[in-house]
Amino acid sequence: MLRWAGRAVLLFAASLLLLAAARADAAWWQRHVVVPACYLPPAPWLLPAFRIGMTAVAGALLGLAFALRPTWSGAARTGVALLAALAAVELTLRVLERPERSARHPRLEWLLGVADPRSGWSFVPRTHVRFGAPGGGPVIDYSVDRHGDRAPSVDFVEDLRAPTLIVTGESIAVGHGLPWSETFAAQAGARLGLQVVNVAEGGYGSDQALLRARDALQRLQRPALLVSTVLPVQLHRNLDDSRPHMELRDGQLQLDGPFAPRLLLRELIADRVQVLPEWRLQKSLRLTRAILEATAQVAREHGAHPLFLAPVYGPPPALLRELLQGLPATIVQLEPARIMPWDGHPDAEGARSMADAVVQYFSSP
Repeated sequence: MLRWAGRAVLLFAASLLLLAAARADAAWWQRHVVVPACYLPPAPWLLPAFRIGMTAVAGALLGLAFALRPTWSGAARTGVALLAALAAVELTLRVLERPERSARHPRLEWLLGVADPRSGWSFVPRTHVRFGAPGGGPVIDYSVDRHGDRAPSVDFVEDLRAPTLIVTGESIAVGHGLPWSETFAAQAGARLGLQVVNVAEGGYGSDQALLRARDALQRLQRPALLVSTVLPVQLHRNLDDSRPHMELRDGQLQLDGPFAPRLLLRELIADRVQVLPEWRLQKSLRLTRAILEATAQVAREHGAHPLFLAPVYGPPPALLRELLQGLPATIVQLEPARIMPWDGHPDAEGARSMADAVVQYFSSP
């Protein structure tokens, strides 16, 4: 009985892996990995390696199924060994874990920021750093004002009564790799004659961007326009529960704390693996859409026009069009040449194209 039960389990697992390997064609890979989880396209060899890996594991399980001669004592020993292996992996991950600031090439948001109990991480107020990307390129001055927002200088003080362009989102909205004057936020604000308050942070999901936008809208008296960058990769980020995050329950958004207890092995599988099966993808589409609708609503409640700005390299993916349908949004198609090779973000010309889109939207009747 035990022999047949064990064989059935192994055969079932092998069949699932073989089925997944067969279904993981280029279209599946594009929908479930490249678009929702990769900021820049992954290396071409990753898809074949992914399929070969699943096939190899399935073959090993098939071989094990027919070679298996289980006993109850052997099954118990195997269970104990698996638990011990999982514990060893968890312990190894904890030993190897290092603070973000201690990484060989720390991300800009951690050079300028710290952990935040509400938004996950945020810039430290009145901070200045000169930073050059590890791959080369110019050294850029980044300044953070007293509210923890990127600004022209650490001494920048908001005029609470001035008509204001609020920018929220992730690293493109921050202007990674660009001096302040060349960011799309600064360019659009100058052309529209609006004060600019940039509350974006590198690596943010849509929920984190919404939290920062709410803060700015509550303290500014005349917000004119709220621009939020939207990237397909945020579909993956929005499911990350290793940080404070929003969940959609009974049609309502709720802010939850990080998943507890904190298990690094679980985070590695649930939050770091960049493959979204269809059920996870659908969950993220519903959640992200609710967050964007809430962002537009809170902007309007404070008298600001909302705009979702979606920069893409190449043709806009169908998932992005589906996500933004019916929302005040504009997709800006940038040439791959506009990616700074040392930084991975749009260059000054790409930022100018995004500023053009903002100005055109705000200036149109």
